Amino acid sequence: MKLKITAFWLVILAALFIFLQEYSRFHFFFIEQSQLFQFTGDYICGKLAMPGGFALTLSEFLVQFFRYPYAGAGITAALLLLTGMGMRGIVRRIVPDTDFFLLYLIPIILLMFLHFDFNYLAFGTIAFNLMLLAFYLCLRISNDKWRMIVEIVATPLLYGLAGAVAGLFALSVLIYEFLNKTPKFYWSSLSVLLGLLCGVCSVYFALLGEYRFAFLPDAYYHTALEPKTVIYYSWISFPLILILAFLLRKRKKAAGKKIWIAGGVLQLALLCVLCWWGIPEYGDKKSAKVKELDYYARTEQWDKILDANKGTLTNYLNMCYLNLALAQKGELADRMFSFDQRGPQGLMVGWNKTEQISSLLSDIAFAMGNSAMAQEMAFEAYATAIGEGNPRMLKRLVQTNLIYGEYPVAEKYLNILGNTIYYEKWADDHRKFLYNDTAVEQDSVLGSMRKSLPKENYLSEINYMEKDLCMVAEANPEKKAAIEYLGALYLLAKNMDGFKNMLETYYGTDVLPSLPKSFQEAVITLSEAEPDYWKRFDISPSVMQRFAEYKKQVLANRNNKNALPGLMRRAYGDTYWFYFMFK
Repeated sequence: MKLKITAFWLVILAALFIFLQEYSRFHFFFIEQSQLFQFTGDYICGKLAMPGGFALTLSEFLVQFFRYPYAGAGITAALLLLTGMGMRGIVRRIVPDTDFFLLYLIPIILLMFLHFDFNYLAFGTIAFNLMLLAFYLCLRISNDKWRMIVEIVATPLLYGLAGAVAGLFALSVLIYEFLNKTPKFYWSSLSVLLGLLCGVCSVYFALLGEYRFAFLPDAYYHTALEPKTVIYYSWISFPLILILAFLLRKRKKAAGKKIWIAGGVLQLALLCVLCWWGIPEYGDKKSAKVKELDYYARTEQWDKILDANKGTLTNYLNMCYLNLALAQKGELADRMFSFDQRGPQGLMVGWNKTEQISSLLSDIAFAMGNSAMAQEMAFEAYATAIGEGNPRMLKRLVQTNLIYGEYPVAEKYLNILGNTIYYEKWADDHRKFLYNDTAVEQDSVLGSMRKSLPKENYLSEINYMEKDLCMVAEANPEKKAAIEYLGALYLLAKNMDGFKNMLETYYGTDVLPSLPKSFQEAVITLSEAEPDYWKRFDISPSVMQRFAEYKKQVLANRNNKNALPGLMRRAYGDTYWFYFMFK
């Protein structure tokens, strides 16, 4: 029997791991970036002093390993497995001979749905498992009096270790003792009263900000957001499973083999239906591509971003990562129209004050050479992270403060990174730049960014980037991304007056000594009937020849307006002419 049970749980563990790894591989990398864990006594003691501090500290400790391939899926699968094993232990204490495995697996699936949401903390699953452990240990006490005493004492202890889930524990204890027909079961209501008292005191003494964090699973979600109703399902399922287990205990006749097989098939069917409905509903598949691109950007795998964005694009975030990759490879102005472009928002989306968008905008601004905006967005991303900060943006804050020569601030951020397991080496490598202008100026990244600092102070605006890009380009002509982003901004917006002004201001200077491919095509669009104007910008013969062919095809098929875009896309879809005319 033990062998069958072990095999059953190994199958469940393997299924969870394989599914989570294939379905949410980049999701776990994404989560790791929002929950910075510092391995210091002060940090850990500060966490432990909070309600639920033990579970929170353990979750942050585990999440830092999500950075490694397979670790996120493996750790999450193990946590969910512990949930199932805990449920089995409790159910079997109530009804030892049950074969109703659906009772063990439903909470696993309901919690798995929560793990698809990057605003949910593993803290919640660990807290739930601690509650199951406490409940199971209480059920092992056969003496009714001592069991209720332990349940009452365990409630505030569990509140300190795991937080709001202690309320679920106390309510479930009361349900259990009532259904178990324990003499003087009403004494277990003291568990509920103690749970309420712990929650009220936590809010009164400002350990928690709101009562929903004191009593509801909201405590295990991003504190600035309202969770979806799915967060309550696992909590609701636990007392319902207890009630169902007591109903099963009243069954007097053992089920026959046929009924046993039919029951197993029915349970499997119900699990499949639950997964069939819940995974698409809560799987957050829409953000999977963005999480993948975010990982490639963070690890500077620019070619993988380009490969992932071939074909039709409809998401502006995907386009931003695409154009960021082109800029980092120095190919933005040459190759941007080889991909599906949809307007200036594909260069820089609007800021919505979230961690994800702030991080992306910081990356884009840094690629442009705009240290001020990169720093501002990095700080916003760091401040809005679900946990104690975003390590990637903390690195950006180190870089920007080194660029500005704000060495004490950079040192403060380096000290935080130095307290981590994975980012400690990066912090140590960058300490050589502290209070050392020469080292900063000689570094290929920091030195180039310092050269790009504007020569004069002015008010930068995130929604009006033209001036910023001009200032960067003039301060450091070697930073080609600035002028290419500026030109791309004009072209994607079809702002030909702005593009013309940029050309006539910078062409032939160190900022724009020659025109990349898309800029040459735009010159022809700008002055189609003035070939002499093209010569001023040294348009290549191959570009002029291709335009002649393009124009010939348009004129030949102008009467077939419905088919014209498709015909032209096949041969000229990678040109600015096609974008300008058909998009």
